[in-house]
Formats: sequence, structure tokens, C-alpha cells
Amino acid sequence: MEKESQLQPISESALSAPLSPLEIAGQAANRAAGKHIFRRYLSEKSVNSIKRHARDLELFAEYLIDGRIPLHHGADYQTNPNAWRGVTWGIVEGFGQWLLHEGYAISTVNARLSTVRIYALMAVKAGVIERQEGALIQTVKGFSRAGGQNVDERREQTRKRETTYVYKLEGAKKSVVVTRRSTKKATAAVINEQTAVLLKTPRNASPQAYRDALLMCILLDHGLRVSEVVQLTPASIKLNEKLFRFHRPKVKGTAHAWATHQLTEDTARIGAIYLNRFYPDLLKPDGALILATTRLLRNGEGGHLLGDGMNRVRLSERVAWLGRKIGVEKISAHDCRHYCATKMSRLGYGVDELMAWFGWTSAQTAMRYVTAVDIQKRTKG
Repeated sequence: MEKESQLQPISESALSAPLSPLEIAGQAANRAAGKHIFRRYLSEKSVNSIKRHARDLELFAEYLIDGRIPLHHGADYQTNPNAWRGVTWGIVEGFGQWLLHEGYAISTVNARLSTVRIYALMAVKAGVIERQEGALIQTVKGFSRAGGQNVDERREQTRKRETTYVYKLEGAKKSVVVTRRSTKKATAAVINEQTAVLLKTPRNASPQAYRDALLMCILLDHGLRVSEVVQLTPASIKLNEKLFRFHRPKVKGTAHAWATHQLTEDTARIGAIYLNRFYPDLLKPDGALILATTRLLRNGEGGHLLGDGMNRVRLSERVAWLGRKIGVEKISAHDCRHYCATKMSRLGYGVDELMAWFGWTSAQTAMRYVTAVDIQKRTKG
């Protein structure tokens, strides 16, 4: 009791006392470590993990853009801690609900929420998310197996759980029965011929408008992935030969890693104007093909090409914006790829040709489009 009576509460003056050299050094060390925590985490991960996380975080940015939330600190949630400023547990909870509404599989929703929690925790350590908010974000969990089944029973099913078909490779003796379980987004924005024409038509005479038109030609006529578009350079388009050559990082090391397409009429026409009239000569031939631009004003001024290329998130955002301008909501680059594959299947391209054009390493993916077209023909009689 005598010892207890000697204990005194800490005074306000003690709490406001100057920090010791060790405390100052400790806080400085926290700030320095916070700046490098993302880089260190990525250095320890495999290439495939980094790619998967990149896609998860791009979807997180897409969700925010879809909600019309300005990304004042950028959309690079994988390497830039400041991008996480303002993220709350409610936003993360909303991301999970958005994924469900978009038709993603429960396992996919769980995986992407896990990715967001991991990077949000690093953002807490970097000092851009408050600790209390960070703790709440960590409580946003995915769905258990039973819980996921209950969710699936209640939500509208907009995707086939399984697709089964028989396919025989050219030269093979036996047919292969394939059962494919879908894990991708349920619904695609409907792009018809008229919509495609509008998207590929420059909205005005500015450099920005021709850049946008060329981007949509590449996506709609050639079906490139966004990861392929960001790597394009002026040298990728060979106007004199009417050829288009590009690299596919997703299938690096396979026979489809490099592709050469015959330029479509629209891509050749828009590409020639963009490269010869607007593209800076100093950036040829190795600069980014799809360049960022200055803001285009209502009076027609601006919209000039800058020296830096657009990243994957900004490209996706631009595609969605262009879609909204002509009345098509939630259009994505993958929707354009879907349109291109469907159109080529209707024109009679076979499985092997589709695999070469789109860089698919599995015949199953190409067969989905061929089968869908065959079913439509049978339905029409």
C-alpha cells in the first residue's frame, strides 16, 4: 500500500515535454520506412503475385471511378502510399459489394478484398491511413463457403457456372471434353456495330480526339489487352506495310508472345493522321504510342499531346469515359476485346486463327466464341 500511494498520475506538462533524441529518431525512422514499405513488399513477391495484385488494385480504382470519386492522389495503389489517403473501411466494404454486383465469383471477391487489406495495412504503417481506420478495414472480411452459397442463392445469376463442350484439335485423333467454370465478370457492356463506329470516330479535330479514336481502333479492331496497349510505341504501327506488331506480356515465353496483325482500314487511317500530324517527332520511334494530353476546353483549345504515356488505370478510365459520352455505361477494354472476338467468330474465323489473333494459349477460350456463334445460328434456324 505504501508503494501504491507513491504512484502519481502523469502530468500534462510531462506529456507535452520535448521529445527525446531517441523519440525524434524513431519517428523519422517510421517516416522513412513508410516510404519504402511498398517497394520492399513487392521485392519479396513473385512476378505472378505482383500481376495478380496489380489487377486487383486496378479493379479497386475502377470501383472508385465508377462511383465518380475523384482520385486526387492518383490511382497507383500498388506502389504509391499516398493513393490510399482517404480510404476508409466503408469504402472497402463497398468494394466487396460492388464486386458482387458486377457478378464476380465469391472466391474472386475474397481474394481481391484480401489484396486491398494487405496494401491498406501497409498504408497504415506508412502513416497515410489512421491506425483506428486501418483496424476497421482489417475487419472487412470475405465470405465463408456457406455464406458465399447463401449470397449466390440470393443474387441474380448473370453468368454461367459451367460450360461444357467437345473440341477436336486439328490433326488430333481424339476429341476432348472440356468443362470450364467461369470466374470472370458476369456481364459485358453491349457494343454493336453502330456503337463501335461512334467510338472509333474522332469527336473533334484535336490531338486528344485522334488519340482516343486510335485507342478505340486498337481495342475494337485488334482486341488488345490494356497491358499490351501501354507497351505500344510508334514503331509498333508500320504504316507503309499496313502492319501492326506488338508484345504480349501476359503470355511471355510462349509462341504468342509477339504478334503481327494486318492493320484494319480504320486503324491505318486514324493511325496515319495521329502519327503524321500530331505525334511529337522527338518521341519517335520509342515513345509511348497512347500519350497523355492536356485538358481539352469547351472552346476547342488544349488537348495537346504530352511526353508521357497513359498507364493501365488511366486507359481503362478513358475507355469508360468515352463510352459514357455516347450513352454506353461501364464499358471496359475487355468489353472491346469481347466485341472483337465475337465479330471475328461471326465472320468465320476458326479456333486456331482466333488463338493467334488474341494470344490465347488455350483453345477453350477461343471455342467459347465459336460455340456461342454456332448456337445463335442454330437458334435462328
